[in-house]
Amino acid sequence: MKKQFYVIKAICLSSALIALSSYADTSKQVWPEDSAQTQLTKEVVDIMQTKHFRKQKLDDSLSSMLLDNYLKSLDPNRMIFLQADIDEFNAYRNKMDNELAAGKLTSPQLIYRRYYERNTARLDWIINQIAPVVKTESFTGNDEIEIDRKDSPWPTDAQAANQLWLRYLKNDILGLRLADKPTENITATLTRRYQTQLDRLNKQSPMDNFEIFMNAYTELYDPHTNYMSPKTATNFDISMALSLEGIGAVLEKDDEYTKITRLVPAGPADKQGELKAGDHIISIAQGRDAEDWTDVVGWRLDEVVDQIRGKANTWVRLQIKRGKDSIKTIAIEREKVKLEDQAASKKIIELPGSSPEKNLRIAVITLPNFYLDFEALRRGDPDTKSTTRDVAHILNELSASHIDGIVIDLRDNGGGSLMEATQLTDLFIDQGPVVQIMNSDKQVDRRNRAVGTANYNGPLLILVNHLSASASEIFAGAIQDYQRGLIVGDQTFGKGTVQTLIPMEQGKLKITEAKFYRVSGDSTQHRGVVPDINFPALLPYDEIGESALKHALPWDQIQPAPHYRFTDIDSTTPELTIDHENRMKNNIEYEFLLKRSEWMEAQRKRKTIPLNLAKRDQLKKEEDEEIIQMANAVRIAKGLPAFKSMSEIEDDAQKKRDAKDPKDDFLLMESVKILGDFIQIRPDQAQKIAINPHQ
Repeated sequence: MKKQFYVIKAICLSSALIALSSYADTSKQVWPEDSAQTQLTKEVVDIMQTKHFRKQKLDDSLSSMLLDNYLKSLDPNRMIFLQADIDEFNAYRNKMDNELAAGKLTSPQLIYRRYYERNTARLDWIINQIAPVVKTESFTGNDEIEIDRKDSPWPTDAQAANQLWLRYLKNDILGLRLADKPTENITATLTRRYQTQLDRLNKQSPMDNFEIFMNAYTELYDPHTNYMSPKTATNFDISMALSLEGIGAVLEKDDEYTKITRLVPAGPADKQGELKAGDHIISIAQGRDAEDWTDVVGWRLDEVVDQIRGKANTWVRLQIKRGKDSIKTIAIEREKVKLEDQAASKKIIELPGSSPEKNLRIAVITLPNFYLDFEALRRGDPDTKSTTRDVAHILNELSASHIDGIVIDLRDNGGGSLMEATQLTDLFIDQGPVVQIMNSDKQVDRRNRAVGTANYNGPLLILVNHLSASASEIFAGAIQDYQRGLIVGDQTFGKGTVQTLIPMEQGKLKITEAKFYRVSGDSTQHRGVVPDINFPALLPYDEIGESALKHALPWDQIQPAPHYRFTDIDSTTPELTIDHENRMKNNIEYEFLLKRSEWMEAQRKRKTIPLNLAKRDQLKKEEDEEIIQMANAVRIAKGLPAFKSMSEIEDDAQKKRDAKDPKDDFLLMESVKILGDFIQIRPDQAQKIAINPHQ
């Protein structure tokens, strides 16, 4: 899925394999030896060995993993190096640990020089192939390409490399033809794409090269630990600033692509509604109607961020790839992400009862983020805006009217302030620990506690999905461990680690120093929070979430913290699940979610795609028709006119986002009904049951 439109990194097509030593004289200036980098290497290694949460020996085993990870960093699709290069590099497999300890970079420098020579030669060659292939290729044959080459063999020789690269060049051309690009534009677009890559490669500094290798090392400890060069560290500081103006999207590097990890709630992209988690950015244009596209496949993450970032009230256009064969253009107006736009909000939904007098009134509190105005807090502002303050205000408003229960919607809530997660929990439980934090010395901190009495003691349900992360998982996990409320939805993200920034002589090191643990002793890492009642998974766990990240720290357990249970929710879950499943048996919207989930999984399992225009066009039509049929099954069941096209489906989805009618949100409405069931069967009085792990 990830590799369909990959822009090609370079590989030399020379029939002769040039020995590594022959590069030394002509290209050692690409990454020369540097005494400052020697000292920096020693410093990074020392910090990793002494302060990282994962204790990992610097030995031959790590050295072997480092070689593989470094080669993956340089050549993720196994299209640049030849197999003979890899055989030669194996001589360094058990040497890199000793070199790191001494601050030496001999092996990675030699490997990078080979990479540079192969890459520049390939880009020179491929630029000359574009025009004739665009002109002569008919796309009527039976050729196919692999969608994902990360585990495929490297080309055995120059001839095999020729065939491989030509297939991927054809795929790039075909992708642009399917996007209705004129022939002359295709030639110009791809020529500009590869020429830009060549220019960027030639401008890459020794510090850029150092950063690539050092991150191949730090990633072996966990995916959230990385070295930032001075330039990257500056960009990181800007991105974390409260005044950042942009589109409100969290980005990460995914091989040659920049991928949307999640959208900032109430940010410009979230409001616009078309950009989705998992989308890959292909190219960027500046201006609402701009057609001057800059291809960014293969770019560094900070360079892509520079293109997207901009002043408020300006426009940026993104061309994104979604799925295996879908290219979409999205225009987003940049603006500041404001705290007030992310504030907690409420709505009240009525469920029919045995009579109008007995209707249930359920309040839904939506929390886009665990926010806190740190600037106002530093000033000592008594009205500092925060999640807890806003929710407490909502609870006070709700106390003035008859409310039978509360749903807290944490879907897509990527976290935020740990202090807010703790204090919010305090609104719903009495005194007790909220989260345990274990540091790299295995010392456990339980000081994040609820200290008062609950503001609200009534029926409670927490709605989560796979993008509920970090602070959301701490809050939901505490509610579940205290048996304070039901957890419903999709298994959460699984981000259960704590990072800190360490300033260095050059740049910064972001390092994982601690892990979160629930009061039950379970980690939120990797596994996240597993709901009491599950909804269909709408995002692939193997592509989005902590479990999708290589070298992620594992799930584990520590000693539970003394706590209590409000009631025995576990005993009611089977009955609630049966009621939920009975409702779903003949529910057309639920059936649509299941079919959509199954269809998306089938798409992800596809291993190859054809390089045949008619076949690709037919695949696209079949996929669109499948989506239209699934959507129309729901429309017809509701007595609404059927959709005729994908554009009608997208327009309808935008109208629903703008209207924000809870009745259009099937999963929210089903959560409200589950809470209604719970209200009918729960005990009149919640019983606090002490849980002491030492007994």
